[in-house]
Amino acid sequence: MPLIQPSVPPLPPGIDLSGKTAVVTGATAGIGLEISRLLLTLKVSNLILAARNVSKGETVRQSLMSDPVVKSTNPNATIKVLKLDTENYSSVQEFASSFKTEFTDLHLLMLNAGIGTMAREFASTGHEKNIQVNYLSNALLSLALLPTLEATASKTGEPARVTWTGSRMHMRTSLTGKLALKQGEGLLKHFDEAEGIPSYARYGDSKLLGALFQLELANRYGADKVIFNNFCPGVINTGMSDVLPIYFRIPVNLVKMIMARSPQKAAWIALNAGVVVGSESHGQFLADMSVLEPCDFIKSEEGQRIQKLLWKETCAEMGGLIPLPAWMTGPN
Repeated sequence: MPLIQPSVPPLPPGIDLSGKTAVVTGATAGIGLEISRLLLTLKVSNLILAARNVSKGETVRQSLMSDPVVKSTNPNATIKVLKLDTENYSSVQEFASSFKTEFTDLHLLMLNAGIGTMAREFASTGHEKNIQVNYLSNALLSLALLPTLEATASKTGEPARVTWTGSRMHMRTSLTGKLALKQGEGLLKHFDEAEGIPSYARYGDSKLLGALFQLELANRYGADKVIFNNFCPGVINTGMSDVLPIYFRIPVNLVKMIMARSPQKAAWIALNAGVVVGSESHGQFLADMSVLEPCDFIKSEEGQRIQKLLWKETCAEMGGLIPLPAWMTGPN
């Protein structure tokens, strides 16, 4: 990424989300909060804030309802807080169930919740925490809400949308060189058990899995009912670096001082992926506002082998949690 990031244009005029329902995960701070605010100014009718801390979510809900711009443009919006802890599957399943109890339609699912822990940590599922939060829980929530998304598309006559917050860091995977995946080795097990994965690579590895999953999904599932994509907003001035060790936080914060974009501009990039770009983005990665060709690793023979393996393992993992559609488990 260049030292000076290119300028980001605002969203095109005329976007009107009246009558639509959107879910934003990681909605209480940073990019997620600004996505939520922007959705409200674009007149979304129902906004669900998925929050790990419900009390904080309620505080954010009140602040959004009292925002002068929101009050003037969308005073009748419904804003609902639902609990979602992406470190465990049961919370994801409970969120999906609670959502479907209260809402019949879903037009836009913005999967923004994410972490970037450098230490080797594990979620309650037993999986490495970055992989759990940034990939596996996103996959589960996407699939759990897919029937609702599809039903909504059938009603409206236009595709529903699922957009993941990705990262260019997926191009710097640890699955190269001495940490390459061995023949016969399980991919998820590799990330759970492998020794020596650089701390900075854990985040990128988790984002790589998201990019691979969506590419393989697009090979099997058309864009007529639901468009899936993922995007990188670039370097953004958020508090995500606050959890880093001091020796790493200082240089990261210096980089942010020099080149970081505002969370508001990140929201423009996010909703470009979520509501502006069309079927050409299905399964694709957007760098800022443009679809980017898959990186060399993904296009390589090994990358393609891992993409198929990830799909198989993800189907096995998700199939133990929710019923899967037949197109996921059939041959391709």
